Order: sequence, then structure tokens, then C-alpha cells
Amino acid sequence: MSAQKKKKTLDPASRQAEMEGARLFGKHVSKTKGRLLLSVTLICCALPVILGLRLWEEIPEIVETGLVGMDGRDDSLPRWAVVFALPGLMCVLDLLAHYQLLVNQKRMTVPKAHVRLVGRWGFPVISVLFCGGMMLQSAGRAWDLPFAAPCVLGLLLLLLGSHMWDCPRDSRVSLGFALTGRPGADWDAVHHLTGGVWLGAGLAAVAGTMAGVSWVAAVCGALALIVPGIFVWRQGEGL
Repeated sequence: MSAQKKKKTLDPASRQAEMEGARLFGKHVSKTKGRLLLSVTLICCALPVILGLRLWEEIPEIVETGLVGMDGRDDSLPRWAVVFALPGLMCVLDLLAHYQLLVNQKRMTVPKAHVRLVGRWGFPVISVLFCGGMMLQSAGRAWDLPFAAPCVLGLLLLLLGSHMWDCPRDSRVSLGFALTGRPGADWDAVHHLTGGVWLGAGLAAVAGTMAGVSWVAAVCGALALIVPGIFVWRQGEGL
């Protein structure tokens, strides 16, 4: 039975309960934020391609995946598939996840468990850490702290930026503490700018790591703290 038919057969009380559940667990966002997150997550999914191009000569033409096929042999992948196809697959899956969440939001139905689990950030995380790690190991390099730490920092900035961009006033995670005593500061403006800065800094941190420029993540982390702080101060001063 389709979701549309199921919705028609529900009694009003059950339908109201389903709608309340959709609001709580449906990962609903505005159209503007939905487009923003789709763009950001697709870029994030594609960033490991930078690493693959940088290590192209070090990655063998045939990469052993360690997975065994039905014929008992290793399911090896050509180099181009590791560098381009795997991040591309993450982009496609990310697009499908966003589309499914949009469909559920329009129908006011609760997404399936696996869709809620992956959400909007599951495939970017998999692409950065798994695809990036596979390229490193294929090139004979270690998937170590100097690579993982700035990637994790970038992903955390992306997650926090996504939350801050339209942070509600009753949220436990917000910049409310910084706005205390500054009546001239505008909540929405401060959180929009902070969310945008953190999203941009997160992408730059991951991209810099993939490009082998490790200091970019540290600079992005510092800017993510300094820029919103300056903006909050200027807002409070009424400048």
C-alpha cells in the first residue's frame, strides 16, 4: 500500500499522531535550508576526488578491495572507480536521501528508520572518511591522525553550521550566551552568519586536508570562532 493510500485510510486521530511524529522525527527543514544543505553535502561527498587526483600516480591501476565476490576472487576496482566512481556514488545516494526526506516532509509522514539514520549527513561522512581512507591505503599511505583529525574537525563544523543556520531560540545549542546583555544583537542575523561561516569553514577544512594542506583546517577552525565573535560584538554595539 502506498503512503498516499495509507494516509487516506487512517482515522483523524491516527493521522494527527503520525503528523506529530513526522514533525519530531522527520528532519524537516525550510526550502531555503534544504537547498543549501543539498549543495553543501553534495560538495562534501565529492571532495575525496581531490585526494584521488593528488595521489593518482601512487594508486595502482587495479585496487584490491578486500571483498570477495561470488566466484571466490577479490572484487578489485580500477583506479578511476576508486577516485571518481565511489565519491560519485556517495553523491547519488546523498541526493536520494535528500529527496526521500523531502517527500516525507511534504506528505507529513515519518521517514523509514534507515533514512532517518543516514539523514542528510550520513553519506558525506562516509565519503570523506571511507572513500578518502580507501584512497590513502591504496596509495600505500596510512589512514592516520594527521588526516582523520582535520577531516573530523571539518565535518563537525559542517554539522554545527547546519544547526546554527536557523537555530531556534529555545535550542540548547545556540549562541544565546554570547547575545546576553547585547539587546541590539539580532538572533537570526547572528545565527545565519555563524551557520554560513561554519559551513564554509567545514568545506574548506576538508578540502584543504584532501589537497594535503594540513594548516587550512587549523585556520578554518580559528576563523569559525573569530568571525562570529566579531559579528556579535558589532551587532551589540549597533554598528
